[in-house]
Amino acid sequence: MSNTIPTPAQINQFQQNLQNMQLFNDYVWNLGQSKVFNAYLLLSEQDASDPGLTVGLNILGAAFSAIGSEFGIVGGFVAPFLTGIIASWATSTPPSLNTTFANLLSRLDEMTLQVDQQLAQYHQDVINNQVNWQAQFTNPTTHVTISLSDLATITFPAETDTQFEALATAAVFALDQNIWKLVLQENYVITLFESSSGPQIIPGSENDPPTSWEESLISGLPAYYATWTWSQGSGCGSITGWEINLYNIGTGAGFWSDGSMSVAACAYLFIDSADGVIINPSGLYNRATVFNALGISNARYIVPTGGGGIHAKDLTISYLRAMKNGKTLGALVNKEGREVIQNRIIEKAQEDLVFKTKLALRPRQTLEDFLEIKIPEVISLSVIIETPRTFAFVVPMKQK
Repeated sequence: MSNTIPTPAQINQFQQNLQNMQLFNDYVWNLGQSKVFNAYLLLSEQDASDPGLTVGLNILGAAFSAIGSEFGIVGGFVAPFLTGIIASWATSTPPSLNTTFANLLSRLDEMTLQVDQQLAQYHQDVINNQVNWQAQFTNPTTHVTISLSDLATITFPAETDTQFEALATAAVFALDQNIWKLVLQENYVITLFESSSGPQIIPGSENDPPTSWEESLISGLPAYYATWTWSQGSGCGSITGWEINLYNIGTGAGFWSDGSMSVAACAYLFIDSADGVIINPSGLYNRATVFNALGISNARYIVPTGGGGIHAKDLTISYLRAMKNGKTLGALVNKEGREVIQNRIIEKAQEDLVFKTKLALRPRQTLEDFLEIKIPEVISLSVIIETPRTFAFVVPMKQK
């Protein structure tokens, strides 16, 4: 529109759209509050600090940016308008937001209220002909720009309209994604597991990537992600196959624990197991996106040769309980004999590549799960996976 003074019909349409946008803003936040609680609960963290204005702008802006042009002309105009309002607060911060809040929930709550207030102000200004009808708003993500007058040419759906629900679903999903992104960036780390005895290589054909292997691995270790490259062996003792890189997302890996994200959190977060293999269409992110593109800190954990060499000074309560119930390594050795147990482990590792990988990188946890026992923390544990370029002897302790 080129006119600077809107007609009564244009004013009515503009005001109705603003009212419906207020309802939309409130509806999205009513659902969004539970997303904040859910993220911190599943990730075993506390919403106990203010992430700051910039983070709040990014999270709420992403929610409104999600209702873009894929929702037609309504989304194409409303997304730049609402995101443009929020982006302007970076340089012209409302007094109510220029403070420190107790947590993320409080900051987003106040920002949502500020959106309502700004929409109400436009509603009032247009009546008094004080609104700049040609004022422009730009989505900082897509760089799409609209004029305020464009909002008199559309019909933002009422709360009873099915399109309203579709817009809200997209906004809440984007809000949820960005809340998880924040909590993961602040509290979690992606760890690359490396064996000090060399890379893990899975035999196979160059035309047959180990997708089914990764699916099986993820079903038992949902906080993990594997990548692979083809390795053509050459020379004596070399191995031809898929060289594996194995990653974990959690609070940090160490000898006693890999710090993995909880099973429940993984089930909510991940869409797929191996790339392209969907396990949860309602998940927030593809596994590759979480491990490669969310800006989460990275670390390396080098598994000691054979997985051993470290032991604790004292026994844990969990081991003492297992000892009371006869579910310890010592009790199992006394019952079945060392050779029988070793053969069970060897046979399993030779027939199950997933188990073999777990055994190489998480030996203590893997054996405890497989044998259904506890291994005393005061002894070190060594598991060596032989390859054509490794050879191991075990010299048992001499019996008295």
